[in-house]
Amino acid sequence: MGTTLRERFIQNAVAERLNRQYYRRKPAYVSTEVYTKLRRADVLLAFMRAPGRPYVVVVEAKSRTTIHQLKLRTDATKAAWTGRILSLLLIVGLSLFLGYEWYFNAWNTLLLLGLFVLGAVGITALVTQLQLNFTKSIGAIEQLGRYPANESWIAVGTDTFTQPAEAKQLRRQCRKNGVGLIVVNERGRLSLTEKPRPRHAFNDYLSRYGKRKSILTEIDQSPDYGPTPPERRQNRRRFLNIALMLGLVGVLILLGYERSYGPVLPDPFDHARYATPPGVVIGTSAGEGKDDAFGEPTAPAAPPPDCAAAIREEGSYVVVDAVLPRQEANLRLSVLRAAGLRGHELMRGACIGAAADQLVVYTGKGYPDQARAEETARAYRVLLGKLGVEVRRGEAEGLLR
Repeated sequence: MGTTLRERFIQNAVAERLNRQYYRRKPAYVSTEVYTKLRRADVLLAFMRAPGRPYVVVVEAKSRTTIHQLKLRTDATKAAWTGRILSLLLIVGLSLFLGYEWYFNAWNTLLLLGLFVLGAVGITALVTQLQLNFTKSIGAIEQLGRYPANESWIAVGTDTFTQPAEAKQLRRQCRKNGVGLIVVNERGRLSLTEKPRPRHAFNDYLSRYGKRKSILTEIDQSPDYGPTPPERRQNRRRFLNIALMLGLVGVLILLGYERSYGPVLPDPFDHARYATPPGVVIGTSAGEGKDDAFGEPTAPAAPPPDCAAAIREEGSYVVVDAVLPRQEANLRLSVLRAAGLRGHELMRGACIGAAADQLVVYTGKGYPDQARAEETARAYRVLLGKLGVEVRRGEAEGLLR
């Protein structure tokens, strides 16, 4: 097994490659072990975000020798605050449950304070003993939180962790706290396994560092302005959330409008042409015996009029749509009405020399001569084709006297 990666090697690798590989800003100030007024940053990267607005990125490098700062441990401050809050909630809850009214005299006040202190101490000890995850933290992440920076990273070597579970734990904590995670291999190459979450993009954190003037002089020479990759990623997420919220609000407004005033868009099938003929029930299956194809009872229909009474207008010729048995003739009438055609009627088949048990479906009008009837028949066939209705006959026929 080779030599473990030292912290100095990780620092130099990050300082050399992070800006070139990820941020790509020119000019940029990069240095290792830069001191603030109180603390030291392992790697400092600074560039101009906007005119007069420097942007600071800090990196905390850790190796196997400082691995104890990368392990999850119980945070005494979080555990203490958890105990205080739970103790207070417990006292308030018991008071409400028991209906007890507190009179703030000396004894009651001392009793209340005593219960609070004992409860806080006891719950804090219990939380510490149980080692609950929400009271735990990683020392290196806490240390980064005290560094003034717009973005923060933790850099580790590929050999820093001997147990994969600890590496996954560090990554989860970095994601939770908005800290980026860099893994450096033995060749100095960087793997950005977790991206940081920017904070206060236009805050001037550079003023907290001792070399502010010299750094500004270096990075304020024809700089490349613009957001960083984590900022663009954050903005995309925000825009997506806004779009989803606006879409939800729009849907709710449309639903409320339709409920109060009617449909926003008119129904394209709400037209007389697509109206269901009277007596036709859509969605019922065809029956046999006493039910016809549309589910209506096949009660005996009135007999068709004789040939002379079938013609409303005087004439010896009619335009025949079809010659069919009674049940099929009724079905044909329904199809024609569904297509928007009105006025069709029935007559006996014998009127045009057809079989006596057949019925003639015709347009309902009579014509005085054959030429006019044939002209009307041609126009009728064209109309059926435009409406998408099957042409069964569509011919001019003379009535028998």
